[in-house]
Amino acid sequence: MKNIWRIFAKDIKGLVKNPFAMIIALGLCVIPSLYAWFNIYSNWDPYANTSNIKIAVVSEDEGYTLSDGTTENMGNEVVEELKENTKIGWVFLEDSDAALEGVRNGDYYAAVIISDNFTYSMYNVFKENFKNPTITYYENEKRNAVATKITDTAVSTVKQSINEKFIEVVASTIFTQTNELSSEMENQDVFSEFEGKLTNLNNNLIDYSDMIDEFISANAVLEAEIKTADGELPKLSSQIQNGEKSFQNSQSNLNSTKTSLENFSSNVQTTLDGINHSINSITTDINNANLAQNAQSTADNLNKTATDTAELIRQLNQLKKSLADQAANSSGTTGSTEGTGSTEGTGSTEGTGSTEGTGSTEGTGSTEGSGSIDSIVSDEVNQQIQEILNTLNSMNNGAEDIQNALNALLQQGGGTDGSGQIVADMVNRSVASVTQVLNNCSESITNLKNMYTNSLVPQMDGVLNSVSQMLGNVTKLLDNLNTAVNDMGVVFDGIQTTVSDTTESLEQIQTVIDNVSTKLTELINRLESAEDDEKVDALLKFLQGDPEDYGAFFAEPVQVTTQEIYAIANYGSAMTPFYSVLALWVGGTILVALIKVKPDTAGLSNPKSYQLFFGRYLLFFVCGQIQAAIIVLGDIYLLHCQILYPGLFWLTAALASFTFTLFIYAMALAFGDVGKAAAVVVMVIQIAGSGGTYPIETLPEIYQKIYIFFPFPYAINAMRETIGGMYGSDYMKYLGELLLFAVAALLIGLVIRLPFVKINHFVEKRMEDTEMM
Repeated sequence: MKNIWRIFAKDIKGLVKNPFAMIIALGLCVIPSLYAWFNIYSNWDPYANTSNIKIAVVSEDEGYTLSDGTTENMGNEVVEELKENTKIGWVFLEDSDAALEGVRNGDYYAAVIISDNFTYSMYNVFKENFKNPTITYYENEKRNAVATKITDTAVSTVKQSINEKFIEVVASTIFTQTNELSSEMENQDVFSEFEGKLTNLNNNLIDYSDMIDEFISANAVLEAEIKTADGELPKLSSQIQNGEKSFQNSQSNLNSTKTSLENFSSNVQTTLDGINHSINSITTDINNANLAQNAQSTADNLNKTATDTAELIRQLNQLKKSLADQAANSSGTTGSTEGTGSTEGTGSTEGTGSTEGTGSTEGTGSTEGSGSIDSIVSDEVNQQIQEILNTLNSMNNGAEDIQNALNALLQQGGGTDGSGQIVADMVNRSVASVTQVLNNCSESITNLKNMYTNSLVPQMDGVLNSVSQMLGNVTKLLDNLNTAVNDMGVVFDGIQTTVSDTTESLEQIQTVIDNVSTKLTELINRLESAEDDEKVDALLKFLQGDPEDYGAFFAEPVQVTTQEIYAIANYGSAMTPFYSVLALWVGGTILVALIKVKPDTAGLSNPKSYQLFFGRYLLFFVCGQIQAAIIVLGDIYLLHCQILYPGLFWLTAALASFTFTLFIYAMALAFGDVGKAAAVVVMVIQIAGSGGTYPIETLPEIYQKIYIFFPFPYAINAMRETIGGMYGSDYMKYLGELLLFAVAALLIGLVIRLPFVKINHFVEKRMEDTEMM
């Protein structure tokens, strides 16, 4: 115990002997109070200055002329009422464009624009094609987050006032007309006629009520249908996206087909070149008269030419069949965007120069309502395919002519075995004839090659390009359709809001009509059971009355009385617990940042760790209590906060300071600079999630789960008891929960700290080595 007091006494003497250190210590005690006072004062009564928040108001109401010739303008009346409301800085303009521009550039936080048919809609509620009186509200949410909440409240007040005015006008109009009827009845003996009119009026009111029921029911059905349609939008969007993916796959397959067609064209060119080369070789042999030496080679070339020609004919026939199938498939696709097609060529390149190429184009998709597009595309593609088939027929005929000529040569040679001697004999017998046939074959091959290169290939490319363009157009159409579907969701939400507001207005009107109809029914029943004189008196008593009184009653039939429990004078007093507690934690953090947590052991006799702990902590404790005293005195006497129990408020601040300084001191001593940083982190978390500003129930779920493990909520709740009023033993419970954190601090500083002593010493040495920390 002596070591503890020696450490504390040494610390106090050090401060007294060093005036500069004393000034710093006093500054550490005063600074937290400034933090609390400035924040409390800035939040003293923020809603008292809402008159500085500017909201533009524009009335475009054209007014309405009543049957008696008088003109009413309810929009101007709303403007006059707003002029009397000084809680908001209403700015009255003549031009709606100027108001909107002011909202955009930040001159106004919001704008309220009253529609041009505002009064007309109020006075023609029972006519067909009735439209609600409307105001349009624009707000600049970018300028300030809290300001928009204030302007929302202001506009809600305007809406409520207009609704009350609307109902008041309806009720006042009805009873004004009944007063006029009563005046006529006093001067004229028209009771029987009026009783019939009264019955008709009641029946009309009942019909109006039934009509409103139908409107409300229709609105309910409309809301349900809109909700159903809104729910179908994601499914429709998904189908459109699947269609887009299918067309993209078709585009990929089409690109593959283009590549295959290029390969096929190359193979056909090779085949034609091979045939032409064989014929040229035969012709060269004949011209050079080298039949004896080249007879066998000529025979082989002749046979190879015949084989290649047959293979070319087979390839052309197969390509014709594929294109014919494509034309049939294209013609058969209607009502939906679904198409399949293939383009294939087959052959073999095995010693004779024949070719093989394969390719396919397939596409699938589904988009309802696109049959006309598909029909146009099919006609265009089929026309192009038919032109290609005509070209293939010409090429096929040319190839068959070549084959017939070669077969004739082989027959002249005595068969198709193509031996060298037979060919030599044949050529010797009819050299001129053979040469002519070969020249004809060569010319036909050249024509086929030109026809294939200059006609067939461009036509095939044209078909593929047309299909590719069609796929691109349909994909773009699906993109636009998907965007439109997404926009429909926003439209449906707006319609639902409008229908809901309309239903609410209809229900209010129906309440007025039903009340009037009930009174009329009672009156009619009484008149039917009364004598003639009694009927007149009862009717006059019912009809006579102040329309304004009736209108005011129906506009606000229920009066709400607010009874405050635990009343607090102003917003600043309500925020005092949070900012005072926060200032106490800030004070503890500043102390450990500037005052060493480890005492000097010189002059101590065998000091224990707990003696060193409490010896230095006494200095932190005293400074913390001075901080608490300054904060409390300033809250009470400087700011004049509402505090019902000043003594208990001071006690709460003292215990909170003790807990906070002990906890922060223990963290810094146990974990060094890491502990100091942890204390700052804990403070930041408690600022956001202690329930000091917003109710804990409105904060994210993570804060609702962890806030009970921090000391702020218990200190704040205990202070609230001393400010607003006590309830049972809540105050003592909160203090007990707060002191649990003091126990946790002692465990950290006396027990948990011990294993970390060497680690902290190592970290401190390494930081000193940097010569920066």
